[in-house]
Amino acid sequence: MFTNVQWGSVADWVSGIGSLSAAIVALYIAYDSKKIRLKAYAGHRTIVGGGLPTVEVFNVVATNISQRPTTITNISFSMGLFFWRRQGFITFMQTHNSHGIPKELMDGDRGSWCAELGANEGWVSDLVDKFKMNWVDVQTLRFYVHTSNGGSTKVVPEKGFRKMLLKHVRAKKHG
Repeated sequence: MFTNVQWGSVADWVSGIGSLSAAIVALYIAYDSKKIRLKAYAGHRTIVGGGLPTVEVFNVVATNISQRPTTITNISFSMGLFFWRRQGFITFMQTHNSHGIPKELMDGDRGSWCAELGANEGWVSDLVDKFKMNWVDVQTLRFYVHTSNGGSTKVVPEKGFRKMLLKHVRAKKHG
C-alpha cells in the first residue's frame, strides 16, 4: 500500500510544518509581550481613616499587568444602544484620595481615581440628570481607561454602583 511513498519527502514536509509552526508561535509571543494590559474596576467606595472625615466616592482603579510602562491619559464612559449611544469624559483632579490624569504606570503599578459623591450622592444625581439616564443606560454603562499607547480597557461598573444609579433614575422618574 505505501510501497511507492518516498519517506524522505514526507519527513521534509513534517519538518517544514514544524518550523513554520515554531516561527508563528515565536511571532505571537513577541507580539503579545508588547501589548499593554490593564486590570481595572469601577465602583462605589467609602474612604475612612487617616484622620480625615469619612468620604463616599466613585472610584476607578487600574493596574498595569503588562511588562511595558504606559500612561493613563483619560477615563471615559459610554451608555445606551445603537443610535442612542452617548459618551462622556470624567475629569479627575489630583487630591489626597485620587491620582491626577495623566498618570504613568510601570509594570505592576496601580492608579486610583476618585470623584466624591457629595451630600445625598449628588455626583450620581447630576450624572443621571445631565445625561437623562434611564434603566437601559444604567445596564449598558461602561467605563474606559485610555492609555498613551492607543489602547483602552473596558470596565463594567460594579453592581452596587449600578443599583445606586437605578435608585436615582427611579427617583427622577417618580419625582
